Amino acid sequence: MKRYYSLHLFLFVMSLIMLSSCSVREDNTSENFILPEFADTTLPTLNEETIPNLTIKEGVVCDHAQTLRVMQGKECVAVVRLGEPIIVAKAIREEPWGYFQFPVIYRAEGTGALIVKWAMQEDSPSAYGQNAGGRVMSYDEGLTWQALDNDYYEKKRNRVEFDNGDVLQVKNPSSKEVSSYFDFPSPVNSQPIGKQNYLFYYENELPNELRGVYFSLYNTSSGVESVIHASLNDPGLLRYSTNGLMPIMWSGEIKQISENCLVAGVYGTFYLSEDGRVLRNGISFYRSYDGGYQWDIIGKIPFSGLMAADNSSYYYDGKSGFSEPTFTVLKNGSYLCIMRNENWDVPMCKAYSLDEGRTWSVPEPFTPNGVKPVLTLLGNGVLVLASGRPGVQLRFCIDGDGKTWTEPVDMLHFIDADGKYSSNRETCGYTDIIRVDSTTLYLVYSDFLTKDSNGNNRKSIIFRKIEVIRR
Repeated sequence: MKRYYSLHLFLFVMSLIMLSSCSVREDNTSENFILPEFADTTLPTLNEETIPNLTIKEGVVCDHAQTLRVMQGKECVAVVRLGEPIIVAKAIREEPWGYFQFPVIYRAEGTGALIVKWAMQEDSPSAYGQNAGGRVMSYDEGLTWQALDNDYYEKKRNRVEFDNGDVLQVKNPSSKEVSSYFDFPSPVNSQPIGKQNYLFYYENELPNELRGVYFSLYNTSSGVESVIHASLNDPGLLRYSTNGLMPIMWSGEIKQISENCLVAGVYGTFYLSEDGRVLRNGISFYRSYDGGYQWDIIGKIPFSGLMAADNSSYYYDGKSGFSEPTFTVLKNGSYLCIMRNENWDVPMCKAYSLDEGRTWSVPEPFTPNGVKPVLTLLGNGVLVLASGRPGVQLRFCIDGDGKTWTEPVDMLHFIDADGKYSSNRETCGYTDIIRVDSTTLYLVYSDFLTKDSNGNNRKSIIFRKIEVIRR
């Protein structure tokens, strides 16, 4: 009898061990060890850059379905699977800049279907609020695309989606004619700046219509959209006009940190230096505890003049400084922000905050080029960064701390045989990402050189599935 119970006890314990092993496999830990790609030395490799390479060059070009092994020294630590590029939509004629580009991807409410949209308007402050573009949808996770079968709520880049499905997103209105206001404050700069005649004003002195920030709040259960005119508590904030038009722009990412706390990292925020001159654009971080009705300044990442040798580089001269930030909260609670730096052909920079956005480390360059970085943290702890111009690049931080990144994976060839390249010949460089599960994301970008039936170059929007599996 004792042997009988001992045998059953042994079998019971072994079954628990096997169940535990199965549960680990499902969260993508032990299953990775048996993936054949980890040991397949015939696959192309992707190496980490312990010292960032700040020379514009093509990385590993993957313009078709491909699998890469990510190496830390001699050890393969991850596998990246890139799906075949799928054309979402293609222009039927030659389109100017601003049209058939700047794609965004999101889920349709209620159905889970994917929607991709793109811009069809001038890339100019005069076009703010117009929101012209195209949209298509997919019910099979991006394999095929069709016209929308319903008037789904249109989501924008600068949004946060709450747990109940409600959506809060920036609603930049049309630019306003300064001359249309009877009582208008004096600018802080006596002479216009730059070719577009920038004049700057204290935000808290402007007419109420031109103050604060506008949001749309979409209630997913009722299908009703309401407009919020939120207030900004940011002493010293400047707002600008250009050639007599004042845009009410607030652009950047919004994240829900906790149930009652929203944090936004924003550009388009200007301030005066101690000697009364307008500083170049930095990144400002704001917090809201009331669902987006009031925003208080937390901290700032000022432009650091990394590319110039004298302090004049800090002053606004028509060049933007830092812009187009993306940020995430790392597993240790610190914030990582990555931002565009002045132009497309200078390094993007990264900075850290250890106190929830109040103070930031000195920005450091870590890519040679790039606009509109998009950063996401996968459930398996891998950081993924998409950016572009020239080309479209993906980078991966396997350790998830933002310190060491792989060399770039390029979606398109962008360097000629003679080594020459152009800023926007192949693509606008703007991308968007949507996470699918702990190892998978979808990427969208533009390709300006796809061919129509007559062999003409036509702008297209491209969709790709990306998997990153850690060892």
